Amino acid sequence: MRPAAFPLFAWLLLLSSCGYVGPIVPPSPEIPVAVKDLVAVERGNKIEVFFRTPPRTTDNVAIKKFSAIDLRIGPDVVPFDFAAWAKGATAFPLPPPPPGDPLDPKPLPITGSLPIEGLLGKHVTVAVRTAVKAGDHYSSWSNRVVLDIVEPVKTPTDLKIAASANGVVLDWSAVDAADQYRILRQASGETLTEVGKTDKPHFVDETSQFDIPYTYAVVALHGGAESLPARHEPFTATDKFAPSIPTGVTALAGPESVEVSWQRSPEADTAGYLIYRSVDGGPFEKLPDMAILSAFSDRKVEHGKTYRYQITAIDQKKNESVRSTMVEVSF
Repeated sequence: MRPAAFPLFAWLLLLSSCGYVGPIVPPSPEIPVAVKDLVAVERGNKIEVFFRTPPRTTDNVAIKKFSAIDLRIGPDVVPFDFAAWAKGATAFPLPPPPPGDPLDPKPLPITGSLPIEGLLGKHVTVAVRTAVKAGDHYSSWSNRVVLDIVEPVKTPTDLKIAASANGVVLDWSAVDAADQYRILRQASGETLTEVGKTDKPHFVDETSQFDIPYTYAVVALHGGAESLPARHEPFTATDKFAPSIPTGVTALAGPESVEVSWQRSPEADTAGYLIYRSVDGGPFEKLPDMAILSAFSDRKVEHGKTYRYQITAIDQKKNESVRSTMVEVSF
């Protein structure tokens, strides 16, 4: 008697129960990557810090939420060792940032400040670490920032701003301990950006433009320490400054005209030149047409007469320079 055929559905059931068993994946340790961009600056009577939180753990898992941010400052140790430094450092926990998008993790900016009381004259290290899981699951310590804590640098006073032909001019009262000053500028819709440094309480912002409102700030520097910024109300420079006086004016009599030429004014906004002419010692009169180039052919001349010429430069705002040196030619 033949054995009964093995039912087809039984074969399928047997095959379906023989799935592949892969390697066992251990759970993520949930340890964040270390912060790498910590910045710490003594500013006024505090130490201000900035860094960005890491978006992923050491095993590349997206971080949804941080549970702790451990910021510390303490005396530097030689040779440096994070474990020895951390034991003597003071902790200043910072509030974690709000949860990020786990599908699109991004670094999150963090700012904070530390008091300098009790640290004057000391050589200190600042570092930070983060955690996403309770217990001893902190990241490694960040890059360390080493500071020499000094007396707070005073804020510059009496900041004054004025317009000039060469740019916006800033003047302020000198700060006794300052080695340098940093000048910051902000236009509408922009961030406050450094435009220069100077070792004197005077600065000309040659990159400024007329008719644009700017907000300026000046910071005094001493070693690695900074003052709080001295700020000024928004200032708009108006172009009331004429181009340079034309130089090198010459006049030569030709067969049918007097050829007048001069050196171009160097200002970028120079629109052209006006010609003033005197005939036989009479009063100077402005000729009706503006010269675009630095040359002019005077064809309305008569033989036997003496002609004198002076040139002015005019800019796009109709600011006109003083007249040039006079030249004379007999035709």
